[in-house]
Amino acid sequence: MTLNPEKKSVLVFIDWFLPGDKAGGPVRSCANLIDHLGNEFNFSVVTRDTDYTDAIPYASIKSDEWNLHDEKRIYYISSPNLTKETIARIIDEEKPYAVYLNGLWSQPFTAWPMKHLKKLKSKAKVIVAARGMLSPSALEIKSTKKKLYLRLAKWRDEFSNTIFHATNEKEANDIRKAIGDKTRIVVARNLPRKKAEVNTRSPKIKNKLRIVSVARIAPEKNTLFALEVLAKVKVPVEIDFFGAIYDEAYWTNCKTLSEKLPAHIEINFNNAIPSENIGNTLAKYDLLFLPTRGENFGHIILESLQAGTPVLISDQTPWKNLEVTNAGWGLPLNSKEKFAANIEMIAGLSQDDFKKHTEAALQLAAGYASDKKLLDENRKLFL
Repeated sequence: MTLNPEKKSVLVFIDWFLPGDKAGGPVRSCANLIDHLGNEFNFSVVTRDTDYTDAIPYASIKSDEWNLHDEKRIYYISSPNLTKETIARIIDEEKPYAVYLNGLWSQPFTAWPMKHLKKLKSKAKVIVAARGMLSPSALEIKSTKKKLYLRLAKWRDEFSNTIFHATNEKEANDIRKAIGDKTRIVVARNLPRKKAEVNTRSPKIKNKLRIVSVARIAPEKNTLFALEVLAKVKVPVEIDFFGAIYDEAYWTNCKTLSEKLPAHIEINFNNAIPSENIGNTLAKYDLLFLPTRGENFGHIILESLQAGTPVLISDQTPWKNLEVTNAGWGLPLNSKEKFAANIEMIAGLSQDDFKKHTEAALQLAAGYASDKKLLDENRKLFL
């Protein structure tokens, strides 16, 4: 695991990472970034030795030392050793050119690295990926604690030497509103999975619909809203939810409602899909259903399109004008009836009629993935 001395070193801090698959988009965003730019920079990742919501360490790694996993250099910290001292020691030993922090609210993986770098008066470039955490909908959750932290951070001038990574202009505006107009921001869209899978699709059956939802069971993902929509659907539907349970009280409400759904709605709740199986799993379904309250990107949306599976999502994501391309539908969250009617309309399509949507999904995904500006945007984060 010798680093190339001719490349600039980037130390990445993230709460959960590969081989974990329960924390969703941030893991994928970070992994894709490293896959695409790993030949230009020495990326080293510091993370927990457990997956999101888990207490048992990954079986395939060695805790509290550097590992090589999926061609990535990763330091997995055990729970007893997740301390300020450990974070400080790693930074001191690595002497990175740049530090890339995923999110704002993590004490061990954002606050501690920032404090140690400030204490050192380090010249390392500090980049914070906002990951949608400063959007109005995200700030509504545990708003008192978040607003207090932001006030204190501004008062202490904690972000004066920080660059924020925004994935679009809307997120850049959210960052300015939350942190300040003079905040340094680089807008770089998220990169797609580098090795796109080749998936075999199953044909759609007229007057039936196989739906998939891939997201943690949480208020921001709007799982309860999705179930309320399904309660209004009058045609046979099979839906599989894949995702970790984030909020037990919220999960109880979801489970209670799911048990009251009509008999023609067949529903299953499952664990998160292993990262390497995402594409093949999505290709087995006719539709991805994600009425999210907000996404700064939505990797699962892109991965669904790459699998040829059209999407039914809210209008609170960067994926706009889906109806124009036939790749999917983005609806406002003010009407469950419109979502239900859309599901019924899609269910009524024959395979011949549905084919234009699968082809459009593939075309839209391919267009995004082939955009040569994506690499340049992300490269600028570290230059």
